[in-house]
Amino acid sequence: AWLLSPEIAYWISRPTRYAPAPLSAEQRQVLRNLARRTWLFFERFVGPEDHWLPPDHFQESPRGVLAPSTSPTNIGLLLLATLAAYDLGYIGLLDLVTRLRATLESMEKLERYRGHWLNWYDTRSLEPLPARYVSTVDSGNLAGHLLTLRPGLLALPDRPILESRWLDGLGDTLGILEEAAGEAAPAALAQFRLALESGLASRPVTLTAARRLLDHLTSRAAEIDAVLRGESAGQAGWWAGELARQCRTLRD
Repeated sequence: AWLLSPEIAYWISRPTRYAPAPLSAEQRQVLRNLARRTWLFFERFVGPEDHWLPPDHFQESPRGVLAPSTSPTNIGLLLLATLAAYDLGYIGLLDLVTRLRATLESMEKLERYRGHWLNWYDTRSLEPLPARYVSTVDSGNLAGHLLTLRPGLLALPDRPILESRWLDGLGDTLGILEEAAGEAAPAALAQFRLALESGLASRPVTLTAARRLLDHLTSRAAEIDAVLRGESAGQAGWWAGELARQCRTLRD
């Protein structure tokens, strides 16, 4: 057994070879809807009042409480989620750069120990929270996110200003809105769907054509927002606002 142990160790350590099954169109859409709902967390709770730093968590019930504290892991997740939102077509290039710059500038203001960010900060005051310590786990998480973020940003100058994936991103938001609106969907929602499907069938290849389509979609989205926000303060009203905002930022 001792003589055979190297061969046994080699045999059990070989990589497993398998061909992953391709995802169906339905499975891909489920994952994209999940991605869009996940991005909503950062979109809704990361803003100037918290210095563009992400909260640790949001407790939905019983009162809807937001934790105004953040950690290096949370910040790293935000940075990479922002790039992913751009890759999936949920935000435009201008929104990507603005959000990342604001977060990185806030990170520069945070107190550090020998170059390391501390584990907890108040997002409103930017002051460290007790007890003050450096977490090797969180610092490692942030380092990994930054190492992944860097090549994604370095690739941006060689990519189109407006990539056609923004149509897919609008489709994800529209699908969630249609599900939330149900039978109460206004006529403008069907018109938006027709215009979007036309754009998906023949994707615009010039900025002029993209701007023309975005102008039309932005106008329709504003109509949907006006109707659903007036009728509902729930999910349908919220996602109608998200669709309108997404159209505006992409057009900008």
